[in-house]
Amino acid sequence: MDHAIEAPRRRRTPSAVRSGAIIGLLGFLTAAPFYLWIHDLQAKNKSAAALAMSSMHMDRMHTFWSFPILQASGLAALIWAYVGVSLGLLESGRTVSWLPLNRPQLDRLHRQISLLVLALMTVHVVATAFDAMGDSWRTITIPWQWSNQGWPQAVTGYTTGIIAFYLAFILGPTYYVRKTIGVARWRFLHRFSVVVYILSFWHTLILGLDISHYGWVRPFMWLMQVPLLVLFARRLLQPAAGTKRSSGAGRQARVVTSRGLALASAVGVIVVLAVVLTGNSDFINNV
Repeated sequence: MDHAIEAPRRRRTPSAVRSGAIIGLLGFLTAAPFYLWIHDLQAKNKSAAALAMSSMHMDRMHTFWSFPILQASGLAALIWAYVGVSLGLLESGRTVSWLPLNRPQLDRLHRQISLLVLALMTVHVVATAFDAMGDSWRTITIPWQWSNQGWPQAVTGYTTGIIAFYLAFILGPTYYVRKTIGVARWRFLHRFSVVVYILSFWHTLILGLDISHYGWVRPFMWLMQVPLLVLFARRLLQPAAGTKRSSGAGRQARVVTSRGLALASAVGVIVVLAVVLTGNSDFINNV
């Protein structure tokens, strides 16, 4: 034979396809209850948005049909983004003994959840364009274009959401070109996924009317950030598996930076607890 033997291509295993289908189904099952709940309340003119904007008559579901979709997909996207960030922090650190997944399985799950979040974000954006609330493709795709004199904070809310959406679609697919751009560069870019989550969280706190309507939801959302901050600090203080230890000034600078960010995470935990305990969990709306 005069042909060189080629290395076998990496194929999608049945387990990968099966887990991807399960993640997709779980994403749907996460959004569906939110949709049914919000749709029912809105049709009865009892949803948070309908009560806050009574002059809009949002119970006309033939006109405001997409509003429950955008709210349900947005909430589901935030929930799965939270799970994805948590898994990413676990995966990038040392193996966690209590987690019944090995590193390849954790990596695959993390990627599949990232794709699910991108899909839910896309549904959220498209539904917003058809929400009959005065939005347009310009206001939902260009930062600082949305304006409402009665709700100036919404400009920040829209802008953070738009930037998060663009960053997600820029950073997410970089995994599939990591060999082209270099693994080290990909790892550096991937760290900014945390920024996507922070912007999405901020976006939800400002524009999520249902989040504001139910008094327990906002404090709960704040408290849920504590585990993420703890995982972030743990990741900074424990070197990732397989990480090469550098020496000299470079290593010292990295240690100082990591410890500084870990300390900032600890301060963040204190801030979150203070926000909840003092009842000021809506202060971000005034930023």
